[in-house]
Amino acid sequence: MKTHIGRFAIHAHSEWSYDGRFRLRTLARVLASIGYRGVLMSEHDRGFDNDRWAAYQEECARASSATFLVIPGIEYSSPDNLIHVPTWGDLPFLGEGLDTTTMLHHVHAAGGIAVLAHPSRQAAWNSYRPEWSPYLLGVEIWNVKHDGYAPSAEGSDLWREHPSLMPFAALDFHTGRQIFPLALEIRVNARSTRENVQTALREKECRSIAFRSPAETFTRGRRSQTVVELERWRTRAFRHGEKVVNVARIIR
Repeated sequence: MKTHIGRFAIHAHSEWSYDGRFRLRTLARVLASIGYRGVLMSEHDRGFDNDRWAAYQEECARASSATFLVIPGIEYSSPDNLIHVPTWGDLPFLGEGLDTTTMLHHVHAAGGIAVLAHPSRQAAWNSYRPEWSPYLLGVEIWNVKHDGYAPSAEGSDLWREHPSLMPFAALDFHTGRQIFPLALEIRVNARSTRENVQTALREKECRSIAFRSPAETFTRGRRSQTVVELERWRTRAFRHGEKVVNVARIIR
């Protein structure tokens, strides 16, 4: 059967999250305009219940089109709001502020997909438990909202220490500031649907890319030095109120 590769944005928030700014349809239109074929959403668990989760999934379906797929997802937070885990799959809403171990067991039992988010945020990597690894598809080695223009050193180290985890490069999209040339390439055996994209993720038929290269190649060597310097420049520019060049067009 013929396969094709879809380029998806991963880890995005809309106005369904308490800190999101974009409507789902607007978000889909913006991401489609810069070359994505879909987005894996990760709305915060705060304020959701089963009814709102059902309504949200329907809204994701309405925001999708023949050329762009919006996949619903929930980012679960630990009771202390330290550990965050985006999840996808045909799952019920599990609840707010769940114990991470309990949540991961429920997601895994239901055939869902889970990825550890932004391990550098508040040094969350220090609280990682090795027993979580069998229940996680991967870890974000690069999160634009929290890491900026360079991968997370701690996230990259965590990925290397736990080889069963896949490396993910995520936008953590809340506003236009998180537009950056990171994507998840997903290989599917038919046209992209929620079901076959989720199956491809479970089977690890995917890879994270940055600037059209594997994202992990930016964690070491010359490429790492380049993006680290770019991130230093970006933070200096914001600190001094200078105008930062928009690099979103690089993704084309």
